[in-house]
Amino acid sequence: MPKTIICSVGTSASKKLGIHPKHLNNWVKERKPIDDAANIMFNSFCKFKPNEENIAAHLSAEIHSLFRIGIDNSDRVFLFTSETEDGYCCGLAVQKYLEHYWPEIEVTTEYINGLQVENAQKFRNQGVVEYIKKATEAIENYGNVILNPTGGYKALVPYTVLLGMIKGVECKYIFEQSTSLIGLPALPVEFKQSQFEAYKELFEKIDRDSSISKKEWENCVPYQARLLLEPLIEQSGNEITLSGVGFLFLDEMRKPSALVPFLSRQAIDDCFDNVAQLDDCDPFRFLQRVSTSQEAFQQAEHINVGNGLRWLKPGRTTDRYLVSIEGWRLLVWRVIREDEKGKKYANKVKVDPEGDRRQYLPFMRMEYLNQ
Repeated sequence: MPKTIICSVGTSASKKLGIHPKHLNNWVKERKPIDDAANIMFNSFCKFKPNEENIAAHLSAEIHSLFRIGIDNSDRVFLFTSETEDGYCCGLAVQKYLEHYWPEIEVTTEYINGLQVENAQKFRNQGVVEYIKKATEAIENYGNVILNPTGGYKALVPYTVLLGMIKGVECKYIFEQSTSLIGLPALPVEFKQSQFEAYKELFEKIDRDSSISKKEWENCVPYQARLLLEPLIEQSGNEITLSGVGFLFLDEMRKPSALVPFLSRQAIDDCFDNVAQLDDCDPFRFLQRVSTSQEAFQQAEHINVGNGLRWLKPGRTTDRYLVSIEGWRLLVWRVIREDEKGKKYANKVKVDPEGDRRQYLPFMRMEYLNQ
């Protein structure tokens, strides 16, 4: 299955230029447009092929880690750079290298507002929050996501790891001068939502208005609760804003899980042996998404076949899901491909929830399949 790698970017792509990092930004500014500077930088290391001999000694940290992850032409890479011209230039140079050696790969380079080293407060209040928002958007839109914080600011690493834990996404990176890839699995981290639910509207207001006054914060939140909520906010003078962690928690509070997916023995085989082989298809992520709310479920509903059974359709992909709802459980009976069964698949694939139930047992809770 194609991978989507979210990769933070530093300035190690410039090392073959022989320019001190302090002078790199001026070097880029002197060579406008920025794409010209990126071409010069790319040409300084493009002759070094992505192999064991060159990867650590001559190529950037981002290319090194992507090589270890095992990228190929079918993958998608997001390169998130600092807002500075030298950082963005390095991202463009890395993109040119990836497109040179993996011609069919999809690469996007984007700078993150507030991501810089001159102003620590701006880094926390804006840079980290914008980075998490962009990464979260990519996680929600694509399947088989890997977070790669090898390049760029080390201060992003803990935020990236936390993002992976909360969103259930794997994190991989190269540690310091090592040549080994460290993998942090998608851990089943949970938090006591009830402790934060009482302040959801206040967090919503901070996110909507960008900030609230310190006075309003203190009027709305008792002193003891402030200690609990402290990691979720940043204080700038007399203003309170959301921290990167705060945005993550608010995002989770906005998506309460209304249903819990359970897959039949047949559906599990359907997913692993067939549907998961499709490009850009992650059946488990889709089922998790449609379970989050009644609205999400209704948007995916395609055909109501009666007896409580419905076919769900993700979008333009060919995977289809035959499900029913029993209380808080979303039972997944079958997962098929329309390109194999044909447009009249609902008439061909029949299930009787009462009479056929025994042959579909046991239904396994989906979260256990991803461990």
